[in-house]
Amino acid sequence: MIFSCLYMASWYCGHSQESLLRALAVEKLAETPATSCFSNSFAGFRFRNDFGMKEMMFADLSSIWLRNNNALIAAVNHYGYTDYGNMQLSLGYGRNFGNRFAMTARIFYLMTHARGYPGRHSLCTDFSIACKVSHKLYFDAAAYNPFMMRYGVIGHEVIPMRFSVGCSYWPVQMLLMSLSMAKTLPGAWEVGCRFLTQPIPSLLLSVNGSNTHLGIFIGLIYRKFLISVETAWYYRISVSPLIGGHYFPERRVGS
Repeated sequence: MIFSCLYMASWYCGHSQESLLRALAVEKLAETPATSCFSNSFAGFRFRNDFGMKEMMFADLSSIWLRNNNALIAAVNHYGYTDYGNMQLSLGYGRNFGNRFAMTARIFYLMTHARGYPGRHSLCTDFSIACKVSHKLYFDAAAYNPFMMRYGVIGHEVIPMRFSVGCSYWPVQMLLMSLSMAKTLPGAWEVGCRFLTQPIPSLLLSVNGSNTHLGIFIGLIYRKFLISVETAWYYRISVSPLIGGHYFPERRVGS
């Protein structure tokens, strides 16, 4: 009986870490997809409403498919509303080298639309890397638009560049700590941290904060699905709620 209890505790702790890694991969896919190369294939959506304004709606569909250390990444999102907004379509490829080092490259098609004006079409790229130092420690970095490409391809306005670095650490099996630093040019540094835990097999809880906002995340695990609700309070403005759902086809999340 004692052996059985110890075995079940060990089993749960190990698979709790896997669940936390999958939640981390979902979060990182947008900006640092190389980190997601250490997880499993998944696809999902996110929907966010910034500050309760209909003009500031964000919708996102994204997926990453991993086979034999290769990764295919696809995403499409839209920010704004019917009169004005930005749409972004991205396709990418990644490679996992020995489950220790991963790198990805993506190309983006950007389209800005405004009622009464012709659309503006642009292209840019990003690159990201991730390093798995041990089963408890990960590092990642990314650069968005490093080639200084312009809106309208040959326009005068440069698409803002963005750089980010981060690390993720498991001090214990059921707690994940993440630190990140990001800078958009022109713009100020954003420094943030996140604490993510799985108190019971079907529940993920997280708090996060930076010099721009504080946030709370609740994730529910059901079979192969991860359903999440999150809200962020931006100090100078207001609250931005977010809902999301992701599907992991290969194995049950947390099992």
